[in-house]
Amino acid sequence: VVPFVGVDTIPSSVFKRNSMNLLILTEQREHQLTKAKCGFTLVETMVAGAVMSLILIAVSRFSISSIATSQQQSERRRLEAAINNDIQLLQQADSRLKLVDISDKQKACADPGLFLKNSLTDESSEFYVEAPIIKDRDGRSVLQRRINHSKSPTLVVVTYTFLAPEQSITSEERVVRMYPNFHYLCGVL
Repeated sequence: VVPFVGVDTIPSSVFKRNSMNLLILTEQREHQLTKAKCGFTLVETMVAGAVMSLILIAVSRFSISSIATSQQQSERRRLEAAINNDIQLLQQADSRLKLVDISDKQKACADPGLFLKNSLTDESSEFYVEAPIIKDRDGRSVLQRRINHSKSPTLVVVTYTFLAPEQSITSEERVVRMYPNFHYLCGVL
């Protein structure tokens, strides 16, 4: 008699004895085992494919949305950095513009805002600050700087207008008010 390994773990109804008195699998159980080895049916495969397709579509939409948002944030950071850099350059030029160094003090003190504006925008001035140039992928300028002045109160108003990278926003503005550093000494003259 040849022993059958693992016989004691399989229920006895699955086996029958053959002519040589050996335990063999019944045809029903043998059919079930061979069916399990054959794989998935066509319907099961199609359902699995459809579910997988839906999952991939959802993931791709999230990926595309994430890439677009990342690109918009990158463009916004570039614009904000250009504006912040320009503001620092304007403040630096204002700090360097001292009443002691101004040749026509009467003109500068008559309208300090206008004098500072002219010093910042006149290309021949040593305090000139070039406007930032930022372009989009199509080569269009997306950032504009305007410098205005006010006599009362004495200040310079710098306005940055730019096209927002997000589709839901058309344009934005940043406004900076600068008081000329030298004007507090005008009353001393």
